[in-house]
Amino acid sequence: MSGPIISDGWVGRIIDGRFALHEWLGGSGSSGVFRTDLPQPITKRTAIKLIPVEGAQADAYVAGWAKAEMLSHPHLIRVFRAGRFHFGSIGLVYVVMECADEVLAQILPSRPLTTDETREMLAPVMDALGYLHEKGYVHGHLKPSNILVVDDEVKISSDGVGAGGRRNRFDALSVYEAPEAESGVLSSASDVWSLGVTLVETLTQRVPQWERKSGRAPMLPEGMPPVFAEIARDCLRLDPDERCSLAEIKARLEPNKPIAFPAAAKKETGSDDAVAAEERGSGQDSGQRKIPAAPLALGLMAVVVIAAILMMRSCAKQDATQSAGSESVPAQVTAPPATSGGGKSSAQVAPAAGVSGAASSAPTEKRLVEKGAVLEQKMPDVAPQARRTIHGTVTVAVQVEVDASGKVTDAGFKTEGPSKYFARVALEAARGWTFKPAEKSGEAVPSAWVIHFKFRERGDEATAVEERR
Repeated sequence: MSGPIISDGWVGRIIDGRFALHEWLGGSGSSGVFRTDLPQPITKRTAIKLIPVEGAQADAYVAGWAKAEMLSHPHLIRVFRAGRFHFGSIGLVYVVMECADEVLAQILPSRPLTTDETREMLAPVMDALGYLHEKGYVHGHLKPSNILVVDDEVKISSDGVGAGGRRNRFDALSVYEAPEAESGVLSSASDVWSLGVTLVETLTQRVPQWERKSGRAPMLPEGMPPVFAEIARDCLRLDPDERCSLAEIKARLEPNKPIAFPAAAKKETGSDDAVAAEERGSGQDSGQRKIPAAPLALGLMAVVVIAAILMMRSCAKQDATQSAGSESVPAQVTAPPATSGGGKSSAQVAPAAGVSGAASSAPTEKRLVEKGAVLEQKMPDVAPQARRTIHGTVTVAVQVEVDASGKVTDAGFKTEGPSKYFARVALEAARGWTFKPAEKSGEAVPSAWVIHFKFRERGDEATAVEERR
């Protein structure tokens, strides 16, 4: 059937009387994915997928999702609920599952993964596939759009998992599906074929050249590293019995500890708007890090703390009053570089532009307006593997609303950028800041600030600018 067009215009609708569509996450026109909520006590970020189908197709989807609810593996997207319902005369099916932070398919248009990143991405993917195969299931549609990151962990989708021996799908076949899929037969070897195609695309940004009816094996793009090219060829053999196994692939790769693939930052160009590319696999080669970051950051932090103490002593000697003409100058704070996030530290207050360190010559009467200041800041908690991927600077600007007590009451993005990972950790950190409230006529008043986070491989920096009192 030709289903309705599902788009961001559906935001605000309620599915099956209990799942509100909060945010459009993407889709294909006839299907769509939205952010939604599950009833308490489940607090995980969740997404709901809608597909307009009826009859046998609807039965197949719901039956498959019911089985997926019973699966549990750390590298498999968890399915929470599934069902079917009607919008008037429109029949739809839905599945509620974990909401991904990033998708491999969003990264590859910008750049391929490195060989080390590919090894580390493959390890959790193969672990999840091995789990499915042991349970008698076949994934059936492994490809970059179904390799995701949830809370810094690589996972594969589970909403299309089917029982081995038959093809439990109605989609058109593509290069990711093995030759035998045309007859409706699936096996663990079919997933190995899909893994081979995904491996090629991950390293080259191109899929192998292959015509299903040609009777010839796929042709690999040039430039693949030899060990990966050999694995890909053995995955892409036309005869399922001749393909390599997951155990054989693992033995060739000797994978390291599985980690996620956050975004690689673009090279810094001198602009504060330099941002990361889409979230991707693990870090760069450790050999590139010639100087240990932690000792350097500790030394810099000591210097900053001493400077802050001296500045505070100098400011204490200044006249407590200044002219109202200084009101338009924004207050700023700068966080010292840090190689590990999540901690709180005292703010370093930077002198406002046009104000010298000497005593002010402003009138001695009490100012009507007094700017606020940062009392305590929380730096983002960046995973080590995420930090290793930064080659320049990743910037995120978060606007926060501060009440009269100096606490953050609301936070949102002023500049989010395409990297959801760094945006998320910046937003979480911004909510933990506290401020000395601004004052008008001696009374504390609410204010608004913009916190500019800059992520670098050797440390992070945060600068807060007061925008409104």
